[in-house]
Amino acid sequence: MSGRGKRWRSLFRRQERQASPQQEILAFDSYETRAPSAQNCVDVIPGWNTRFPDEIGVVAGNVIDFTDERIIWALERFGDARDRNVLEIGPMEGAHSALLERHGANVTAVEASKNAFLKCLITKEIAGLKRTRFLLGDCVPFLEENQTRYDLIVASGVLYHMRDPLRFLQAVASRTDTLYLWTSCIDEAAKVETAETEIYRREREDVMFRDHPVTLYRRGYLGAEHTAKFCGGIFDDPRWMDRSSLLDTLRLLGFTSIEIAHEAKPLPLEPCLSIFARKG
Repeated sequence: MSGRGKRWRSLFRRQERQASPQQEILAFDSYETRAPSAQNCVDVIPGWNTRFPDEIGVVAGNVIDFTDERIIWALERFGDARDRNVLEIGPMEGAHSALLERHGANVTAVEASKNAFLKCLITKEIAGLKRTRFLLGDCVPFLEENQTRYDLIVASGVLYHMRDPLRFLQAVASRTDTLYLWTSCIDEAAKVETAETEIYRREREDVMFRDHPVTLYRRGYLGAEHTAKFCGGIFDDPRWMDRSSLLDTLRLLGFTSIEIAHEAKPLPLEPCLSIFARKG
């Protein structure tokens, strides 16, 4: 045996002696003993939100599915997506990405959560996605530094997780003429006076954007970030936008055509809505 081989063998034996019984158990726990299956892949990471199509035959989550009516509504307004370049912000676990690809789009999807990114790769494998590329990182510097323009940007469940939603919207507007948003917001005009009203009043921030007043509400996750299914933002101080401020901001950014759907008020102070916006 060569000198190098002896050194490696000696090092390996020394590491073997130093390994604790618990470390050995954890090492073997990282192996899969079942026959290969899609379910094995899903089980690697806990806390799924996605419901896979029945024909795939896996048990995951039940919040988002591969036929989300919100994305279908947006695509109906967009028109033929075949061979169009779509940027998806916050794909979460890849279900919307699969839906966009099924309509013929070339999808670039940017995800900041490491766990969600890995789930997206699992979904890509299970669903056999060929025209979708997942990227791991913060979408805001990506939008600001990347000079690519996209035919459509999709951001479902993203805006209200932003520390600086105005910076995000400005970055998005610089890269596309067509935008789909689904977001929660605060509706000052429709709010109901409750004990929670004081919380929002204390967290309210009034700022200026392009010489126009904008109302934001600083919020936190209240520990939700410690749960397996958490799919929020990078920082624990996102700002929710006032509904009217959001629509005004989109107009200031050049989106002259704005359609609204799926508007609901699950809580008195927390409406949510879909927005499909075009420039020109």
